Amino acid sequence: EEGAGEGVGGGDGGQDVATLPSGEGLAAAYPGDAGIAGDEDVIFVENFEDGTLAAIRERWGFARHLDAMSLSDETPDAAAGHRSLRMTASREHQGVELYKTFDEGWEQVFLRFNVMFAEDYGFNHHFVALRGFPEPTRWPPGGAGERPEDHFSVTIEPTTLSRNHFPEVLRFDPPGGWMFYCYWPQMRSWQTPEGEPDGRPNPYYGNAFLPEDPNFPIERGRWHTIEIMLRLNSDADSSDGELALWVDGELAVHFAEGTPEGYFMRDHFRTTPDHEEAEPFPGFRWREDEALRINVLRLQNYVSARTFDRAERFAEENPEFTLNTQQATVWFDNIVMARRYIGPVIAAEAAEAPE
Repeated sequence: EEGAGEGVGGGDGGQDVATLPSGEGLAAAYPGDAGIAGDEDVIFVENFEDGTLAAIRERWGFARHLDAMSLSDETPDAAAGHRSLRMTASREHQGVELYKTFDEGWEQVFLRFNVMFAEDYGFNHHFVALRGFPEPTRWPPGGAGERPEDHFSVTIEPTTLSRNHFPEVLRFDPPGGWMFYCYWPQMRSWQTPEGEPDGRPNPYYGNAFLPEDPNFPIERGRWHTIEIMLRLNSDADSSDGELALWVDGELAVHFAEGTPEGYFMRDHFRTTPDHEEAEPFPGFRWREDEALRINVLRLQNYVSARTFDRAERFAEENPEFTLNTQQATVWFDNIVMARRYIGPVIAAEAAEAPE
């Protein structure tokens, strides 16, 4: 089947973290991303250059709070285009998003996007996700607090918690560093150290997976290139599913069977190889039905009312820190989904420079 099958390194077993690609990828052949949509390994491209917001909504299929979006002339320096998408969350418009489903699904997807957080951005609740459903709905379904039986969701989002929620170490200033927030049939509960529910309501919320410190803190007011790789388990009984993150072309973490070392505590995997309980990561069994594929892309800037309340408390406690407690704005550009590593946008002059 087209788009299904091979791991990062080809064959059936993926690729070791030491040899995962970094730096330039398939985007290097398309300076500024011009023409990248024509690459045989590219699945989907959105650079916001064509059409109105209404036309963009039509391309995606679903938009929430379109009136909280606008087209902007803020673009990454290397990009060939002249427009990006601006999303502004507020107490009135908390979940601003575009949501797209695909008729065809894939067993492995690389997703790269450029993002810039406003210089006064505070805290974020949820961000950009790849998901898989047997029959995806035209709009985002619920399910918070529940363990899914037949689908999965992988969100990359900012977090201010460092060292995998150890209380004794530094927490990042908002918006923070990067974290995976995942739902899947084998996920763990937050309610007990062993990851099992104890009878209280809503026993399952997204399991957290972070790089080992330093956690690639987000610098507000500048563009970052984020890329994730999601690879499903090869069959229903295997735990060889994978997850990887690159920040500005640098590999931040790769979760696969046997790597990295760390340990689970409740619903978090603590990437701490020097801990006495550390063991090789067991891998992911993302699906229990081999027919399930990656078939949903969710681009959102979700800042809940409680998150804005948190921003207000932080602002009161840190008056020297610039923080908007009423709005939270981000810009997105150069979104590409592909079957292999994409890498950052390469400027035309950089691509043409002699070696």
